[in-house]
Amino acid sequence: MLRAVAYRSVAAPGIDSTRLDQIVRGAQRFNRLAGVTGAMLFDGTRFLQYVEGPNDGIEGAIGRIGASDDHTNLHVLGESLIETRRFPAWDMSCLMQPNTVLDRLFVAPWGSLDRSLDHAGNPVGGLLLLRQVLA
Repeated sequence: MLRAVAYRSVAAPGIDSTRLDQIVRGAQRFNRLAGVTGAMLFDGTRFLQYVEGPNDGIEGAIGRIGASDDHTNLHVLGESLIETRRFPAWDMSCLMQPNTVLDRLFVAPWGSLDRSLDHAGNPVGGLLLLRQVLA
């Protein structure tokens, strides 16, 4: 069984492209070792991140995220145990997005991520929007 977590946060003032690259490279290194996959979206002032993997890997990733001074106002949008990865190929690349995309993702229904699929196994709500952005 795997665990999935989606969260949003506000970037600390002054994060530039150099610092963002450092954040992404550090996350990628940690996540490879921890078996965590996912994606990070950034609109210049806010982050949305979705991570999935073994519980201990997710605990480590969330611990790193929570301890980071690079953002504030961390808010979990959805969290759940899942049977299979939704984004197995994503290695935590950071995609710049317009604020309108993050606005839509922030208000989308996330809920329990194990129930974010319809009866045919297709994503719905926030997970569907995220998949469309990442496609």
